[in-house]
Amino acid sequence: MKSLQLRLGIGLLISLVSVFMALWWLTSSSIRYLAEEYVASHLAHDAESIIEAAHFEDNNTLELKDDQIEPVYLQPFSGQYYQVISGGHVLRSPSLVDQRLTIPALSPGETRRLYSTGPQQQALIIMAYGYQRQNRTITVAVAEDLSPLLTLISAFQQRYALIALALLLTLITVQALILHSGFHPLKRIQQQIRDLEKGDRSQLDTEVPLEVSTLVAEVNWLLNVLEQRLQRSRNALGDLAHALKTPLTVLQQLAREDALQAHVDICRTLETQTSNMQRIMARVLKRARMAGSGPALAKFDIAQEMPALINVLHTMYRDKQLTIDFASPVTGTVLIDREDMLELTGNLLDNACKWARSRVNLSIAINHKVCLRVEDDGPGVPDADIAHLLQRGTRLDENVSGHGLGLSIAKLIAEQYGGHLKLGRSKTLGGFSAEAILSKTEPL
Repeated sequence: MKSLQLRLGIGLLISLVSVFMALWWLTSSSIRYLAEEYVASHLAHDAESIIEAAHFEDNNTLELKDDQIEPVYLQPFSGQYYQVISGGHVLRSPSLVDQRLTIPALSPGETRRLYSTGPQQQALIIMAYGYQRQNRTITVAVAEDLSPLLTLISAFQQRYALIALALLLTLITVQALILHSGFHPLKRIQQQIRDLEKGDRSQLDTEVPLEVSTLVAEVNWLLNVLEQRLQRSRNALGDLAHALKTPLTVLQQLAREDALQAHVDICRTLETQTSNMQRIMARVLKRARMAGSGPALAKFDIAQEMPALINVLHTMYRDKQLTIDFASPVTGTVLIDREDMLELTGNLLDNACKWARSRVNLSIAINHKVCLRVEDDGPGVPDADIAHLLQRGTRLDENVSGHGLGLSIAKLIAEQYGGHLKLGRSKTLGGFSAEAILSKTEPL
């Protein structure tokens, strides 16, 4: 369970239900206890009256004076009964008719509370007392039917349960509203993080609860550090390429000096290596022009980025007067890092523009995956050589400028997003076709 709101809600729900159940049991048991104590005290008074009415005749027969006995004990099955035991003598109340109570003989001063079933299957509470009269041990048991009392307690329990249930549902509703209100700032932060992923914002709001303010501050600090580092890396890469242009030009001129003309191998090696370095710097500067100065973590806006990228390539290959057609069924934002998408598209378009005669087609399709396809009307590549193109640094024609890294870098970017790069011959233009399929919106 990853949701804090759900976890707190379930915990509070269990707590509320437990508290209400405990209160229901405590209240019900307390009411029954108080009721039974009241009945027990009433039976104790009746037992005192019965023992006062008890006496032994001259023939040692145990007798009771009926005029001292409550009339309710004289009515058959009235719900109140007594039974007096002394030795082998047993006296039962007329209310018992022909029934009897199962009562143990008690010693003087002993008291017991018993529960039993009455003559008509009633629930009885029995109070038994031990007495000493005329040097005889007498046990007096007085019983009362608890059925009316239990009926009242049951009705109270039902009413209490209904009221408690209504209060419980009210508290659960109030609790849910409190939790929803309390977690609303976190949901706002969650939405801001989604906007951050889409590139719609660069920082999180700092107007947040105290408990998460430190976390938000740390995230904003990390975003600043990341953006600064990426920007420094871009600038440093471009600055380095610009800084090396002058020394590289000096080395190229040095290879043409008369003093080195006698060393043909040295001149050839020097010219080859400086040419390679010049191509690498040209590619770095080209990539910097394609990427521009966009923010870090920005997503790729098709409608904004693609026309700008195509204009850059038109400028770079103005001598060929290429026609670059762009087709896309969507014009929204692709949830892929802007720099990665620019480098992937730029490498594929750059490769197509090098070999195209007059036309390049670019298309983007988005379903569950992102499919980027670049085609040209150039000579194409034989099927036997396609597998070699994805090897880093491979070039099939040394006469065309380049260092053989473009397609391998595009392949690496596609694989970082769980996809692949598919190469072949264009069915529409007849030249080369490169199709990058990206399965994920975040790099692996």
